[in-house]
Amino acid sequence: MNNKNLNEQLLNINRFLSTIPTPNIQSVRAYVSTINISDIFPITFDTPYETLPPLANIDDTAEKILHLQYSHLTSAAVFSNGDCLLNSISLIFNANQTLALHFRLAMIVELMKFSDFYLSQKFFEEDYYFSDAALNSAKNSDMPTTYNKEREYIGEIAYMSKSHRFCSIVGVYGLASVIQRPIMSIYPPTISQLISSLYNKSIEPRIKVHDEPIMIMWTPSSGKWNINDPLPQTDHFVPVFKRNFSFPLKKKRSEC
Repeated sequence: MNNKNLNEQLLNINRFLSTIPTPNIQSVRAYVSTINISDIFPITFDTPYETLPPLANIDDTAEKILHLQYSHLTSAAVFSNGDCLLNSISLIFNANQTLALHFRLAMIVELMKFSDFYLSQKFFEEDYYFSDAALNSAKNSDMPTTYNKEREYIGEIAYMSKSHRFCSIVGVYGLASVIQRPIMSIYPPTISQLISSLYNKSIEPRIKVHDEPIMIMWTPSSGKWNINDPLPQTDHFVPVFKRNFSFPLKKKRSEC
């Protein structure tokens, strides 16, 4: 599937999800029922890169924060512009960032097609998991719902279905199921136990085919991190790899 087709699919999905009144969860599922996620990709997800891929650069700004907890790991630089989570997953599996659009579409289709599964998970009943955009869209909707956070969930998917939109942890859950393996979500150390419990954990896929997780980290693009901040803020994702000590590593500042 080429980029033109990917963009058209995402545009049509966004238009559908943004209609007024908002579609219910049954029509959301039905809209993508004929899309096969595996057909979106030119690759499989059997062999992610465990160490820094060739030609990738270290994000030394993010790595300083990563090393507050994990000195044996390293972080790679990826472009920002809202696609950093998708760029990170693409780099892990394809050694470059060219599949970000593929991962965005696959993530959206997964979350729409299997919405019953995600909305039945207890953790999706919390406001913390949804962006301000999704919470605000839910306030403006009076559609009848099947699930407690159905409006917020649909609003979140609608928001993320636009290219270059930052993805919430809802997107991370969808991506874990796309690649059928756990994603270790690393959040920098913080005194906020609530934030840590929400974002610093292993995200399990809907169906697990591979046991070995990949790793991503939430980070501030500014490179400034205060462990004692009770309301820490992150605005960027980077992929995380095991360090390879056999050769000197190239370093690069964050693209954010």
